[in-house]
Amino acid sequence: MLTLERFVERVAQGIVSRLARLRYRRFLEVGGPLSIGRNVVMRSFQGGQEGRKSQLRLVTAGHNTIGVGVVIQGTGRLFLGEKTFVGDYAVIGCNAVITVGRDVMIAQAVTIRDTDHAFDRTDIPMNRQGITTAPILIGDDVWIGHGAAILKGVTIGTGAIVAAGAVVTRDVAPYDIVGGVPARVIGHRRTDDSPSETAQDAESRT
Repeated sequence: MLTLERFVERVAQGIVSRLARLRYRRFLEVGGPLSIGRNVVMRSFQGGQEGRKSQLRLVTAGHNTIGVGVVIQGTGRLFLGEKTFVGDYAVIGCNAVITVGRDVMIAQAVTIRDTDHAFDRTDIPMNRQGITTAPILIGDDVWIGHGAAILKGVTIGTGAIVAAGAVVTRDVAPYDIVGGVPARVIGHRRTDDSPSETAQDAESRT
């Protein structure tokens, strides 16, 4: 049963979401229902190896949720598949391309960044050495736990789980469970009762 309190909460969230979509419309390409929480920040800033000004783009497939206090920033393109949500206070830094599949659960306080500061030289402060970027690909049905960090150039396969607090610096095979700093395989979702792996899944594990 829908209580009055819950009804008021839903109405308020709807208003917040519509206002946020209006405020950030220049960044958005919306393919279906999209809920945006309170205090979300989307911003473009100077970036790229050429130092040019580019426009952040967030492309959503539909039935997506962006939680309270999420920060999405950069000069790249972020794609969210259908029924994927971004948990409260997550930070996504996108200066290249970040692609997230369908039915992905991104928990609270997760960090996803396709960018690093350059730091090869010691005669110049690191904040003046520019950045390096590499695309991130997150497959369908992935669960990224609370406080995990996904770093540039990583591919996370379909059905994988990233444990809370893990720092992912290299690719994760489909259905693997990874944890730790840096993240390593600590388990695998497949069992004898599970459907057999597809050829694509098997190839990615070799």
